[in-house]
Amino acid sequence: MPGRGVGDGVPVRRRGPGHSVPAPATLDGPVGPNAGNGVYREPSASGPLLRQGGGVMPALFPELEHWAPVLDRLGVADGVRVQAALRARVHGTTFQREILISGRVGEDAFYRSLADCLGVRFLPLVAPEDLVLQEKHALALLRRSPGVAPARVVDGGGQAATVLATDRLDIAAMRAWLSAAPALASRIRVATPSAVRQALLGRARASLSALAVSGLFERLPHCSAVIIANAWQGFLIGFGGFFAVAAAVLAPLETLIALQGFLSLFFFGCVLLRIMAMTVAAPPEPPPIEPFAARDLPVYSVLVALYREAGIVPELLVALGRLQWPRSKLEIKLVCESDDDDTIAAIRAHPLRPNIEVIEVPPAGPRTKPKALAYALPTVEGEFVVLYDAEDKPHPLQLLEAWQRFRTGGPDLACLQAPLEISNGNAGPIARLFALEYAALFRGLLPFLARRRLVLPLGGTSNHFRGLM
Repeated sequence: MPGRGVGDGVPVRRRGPGHSVPAPATLDGPVGPNAGNGVYREPSASGPLLRQGGGVMPALFPELEHWAPVLDRLGVADGVRVQAALRARVHGTTFQREILISGRVGEDAFYRSLADCLGVRFLPLVAPEDLVLQEKHALALLRRSPGVAPARVVDGGGQAATVLATDRLDIAAMRAWLSAAPALASRIRVATPSAVRQALLGRARASLSALAVSGLFERLPHCSAVIIANAWQGFLIGFGGFFAVAAAVLAPLETLIALQGFLSLFFFGCVLLRIMAMTVAAPPEPPPIEPFAARDLPVYSVLVALYREAGIVPELLVALGRLQWPRSKLEIKLVCESDDDDTIAAIRAHPLRPNIEVIEVPPAGPRTKPKALAYALPTVEGEFVVLYDAEDKPHPLQLLEAWQRFRTGGPDLACLQAPLEISNGNAGPIARLFALEYAALFRGLLPFLARRRLVLPLGGTSNHFRGLM
């Protein structure tokens, strides 16, 4: 059931051959490990930008000279370095982030080389119990990129040290600082952001579980289903039940006729609502993607809940890899139950890029999709968040259109529902009826309700949110 895009309230996104889409050379290609061809072209590293007089142009990109000792150890080609520098300038990110997200350099190898160049120890693993911080501080650090605030650890020898695990390191300033105070090198460690995040997740596991189970009730009890009915609701339900039983006993025929009349009116009301929606239903019209600067794009977070879906993992990674958004500004969280070994193994069998993270939810009740997503939500960094199911195949431009809708919709627009379509609608009569039901819902009824600012039932997937964290 691929989410196809977003529009007003229940927006629609299709890109046909007759629609032109701006293709600035500012976004890189697909983001998944099985990347295909993207709509946007990558910045070119050929021509005079790459070499002048046999060397990389440090005047244009001084970061290339600063990071040269690290990259020389790894054998990174000049073209890859210049491409990363170009993307960093265009996307408004850092050179270090772009070189890592390119997939040309392994995260572990990069930070090991960085540690060697700085003359400090490299920590391949960080144990949760070695972190010198409280559980609530671990939760706060998970909500932003690792290394924004250096973490403190106690290593195996009992020595306290500061761990650098950032993708925003000023390597020139760090080298100058260590040169001025060489004794400090013994108290500095380098680790990968992934290792630090895993340690933080382990340290914050209890807090994340408590937030997932009871966090909504504690913050907004009136929005939680913990309290099924308040006192007045309970009274009305009890009185109504007593009245219905008494009426059925004292006047069974009249009660049956009244019940049939009420249910008939309710049914025909639903039919009338759908007929009204059908009169305004129309084929989806994709709005144009307005020109934009990649530097203005925020971080977008993608949450995907999986449970016993190992077989669909390759297709999911391909679909996510086609999303058109800068890799360095896209974080993807694959949320799995920690005892779902087959699905986790299927994910880890692929070479995941640094922006894809597996969140393992502890096996505690209730074991539901909302609880799993609530567990992962405090770990996201993005200004915008989208929820997908494992079988979804979102349109490559869906994130761009959603972001544009949020920009033009004003601060009161908090959520967008992307329409869903059945991918095998021609498989048989049942599949055609299923596709017809989805078309009536997402092309007719939901847009009808949204345009009249009525209550809008979400589809449970392909939902885009603004400012969740």
